[in-house]
This record gives sequence, structure tokens and C-alpha cells, in this order.
Amino acid sequence: MQKVLIFIGWLLISSCAVTVKTYQKPEQSFDDFQTWCWLQGCEVTYQGPDYLYDQKVVDEISNAIAYYMVEKGYTQGDDQSDLMVNFFMVLEEDSVEVGGFYDDDYRGEREWLTSLYPEYRRFLKGSLVIDVLDRRNSELVWRSTAVRYLEANPSYDKKQIWSGVEKAMKKLPIKE
Repeated sequence: MQKVLIFIGWLLISSCAVTVKTYQKPEQSFDDFQTWCWLQGCEVTYQGPDYLYDQKVVDEISNAIAYYMVEKGYTQGDDQSDLMVNFFMVLEEDSVEVGGFYDDDYRGEREWLTSLYPEYRRFLKGSLVIDVLDRRNSELVWRSTAVRYLEANPSYDKKQIWSGVEKAMKKLPIKE
């Protein structure tokens, strides 16, 4: 039980923490890449479940990605650009059992009552996946997956979006 409460405490404290995993195609040089564009006709398109669609969030994520692409030295171009960029979001609902109901009159039966009336802490696991593809051969050359645990009913937070995208794009090779 104590381990579960420690986990819940960690989850609440780290609700702003973003975990990032990146993939880069082995032996891929980014030296020849100069320009980038969005994957679908150089326009941002939302990919994800309909219930997650929020134009304000999509715009903020795409603005942050565009900003960090330019900051890394890549110029936004047209549909003949060297790199094509895409992103999508995934949201998974999960829970952890944190205990259960018990009455002082039934102290000896606590384990039985806990299993009969378990309590759960619900949370969301949100993922932002950013893909960078080589336009010439449509191969994935770089991917970043940023994962963050969210409260059950997350709200729009521009600062957290920009911070998450910044962390997600940290390992994208800089254009020299």
C-alpha cells in the first residue's frame, strides 16, 4: 500500500515531467538537409482521435515545432523541401489502485473489504510523436516521442505545450 501511495505522490509531483525517447536512422547525416515542410501538402493536419481534437492545441504544437525547426537551422520551404515533418497525439486512460474502503469495526477483515471496495486514482498518459522524413525516399530519419502524465481532465496550457515540444525536439540534429 505504501508503494502505491509513493507512486501516486510521484505521479502528482511529476505531472509536469516529460519523458522523451528519440530515434535517429543509423548513420543518417543531416548535413545535406536544408529545408522542411509539413507532410500533408505543407499544411498542418491533425492526426489523432476526434475526441482529442482542439484547434488551439494543434496550432500551438505546430507553431512550437516550426519555431524549433528554424532554431535548429532548417528553413521552412515548400512541398519540394528536403524534410517532411508530421506529428500526432495519443491519449491513454489508466488507473492505479490506491486502497479501499474499510470500517474500524472490521479491522480484521480489512484486506477482504479493500478487495471488495477498491479505490482507484485515474490519470491520463499523453504522448506527442514528432516524425521527420526524408522527402526523397519517404524514410523516417528521426522520431521523438514525448510522454507526460496528465490529470484526468487536462486543460490547455501554452507554457506546458512549448516546454514539451522543446524537450521533444532537443536531440534533433542542428543544421551547421
